[in-house]
Amino acid sequence: MTGGPALVVEDLHVEYGGAGRVLKGVSLRVPAGSVVALLGNNGAGKSTVLRAISATLRLHRGAVRQGSISWDGKPVTGRDAADIVRRGVVQVPEGRHVFGRLTVEENLRVGGSALKNRGERARERERVLALFPALTRKLGTRAGMLSGGEQQMLAIGRALMARPRLLLLDEPSLGLAPKIIAGIAEAVHEINRQGTGVLLVEQNSAMALSLAATAYVLDVGRVSLSGRVGEEIDAARVRELYMGVKP
Repeated sequence: MTGGPALVVEDLHVEYGGAGRVLKGVSLRVPAGSVVALLGNNGAGKSTVLRAISATLRLHRGAVRQGSISWDGKPVTGRDAADIVRRGVVQVPEGRHVFGRLTVEENLRVGGSALKNRGERARERERVLALFPALTRKLGTRAGMLSGGEQQMLAIGRALMARPRLLLLDEPSLGLAPKIIAGIAEAVHEINRQGTGVLLVEQNSAMALSLAATAYVLDVGRVSLSGRVGEEIDAARVRELYMGVKP
């Protein structure tokens, strides 16, 4: 079930290290409780959009030079990353960044550290293990010893422990086998069914469009196409934009 826009990005311009602008006027909306896909080739600026929303740009020597970001009708541009998480927006970065020396259990505990109530942490843990049963058998295993697919499950699960209202997912299918990708897609669908909105960055357009209600296509820092999936945007149209292949 979706509502009005919970996340609104308007005319966003971002640059890194004083160099040329990577984003050049990106605008998008994520309605409450919906799945929105952000597509585009390497270097289009997809990850930069997520970093701007999650306030992690400064970790990459990036900065917002123009534009605004609002969440639940309140401006959040310039807030710090911890404040964004407290407001219910949590990012899962590209590359399955887990704490390799910590066990699966310890990674989940870190993810839920902002929840003060022990009962809430226990409920979120149960939710994560229901979504990713493979992790149940690996709770005592160091995260660095997990397979790529299991690490991706853990990265998503750790983010869910913070009980987000909006999950920012950056390339969750990257480098995974088709069977694992299908499982991740099923989990994202279930996460959304349970009420969490998702802004999904993907190069796997088929996966993204199977999950999203709305999609935006970035091309060299600008939105080149946007609309409802199945109406204004479909896989053939995206292929044409990416590769010049006529549908």
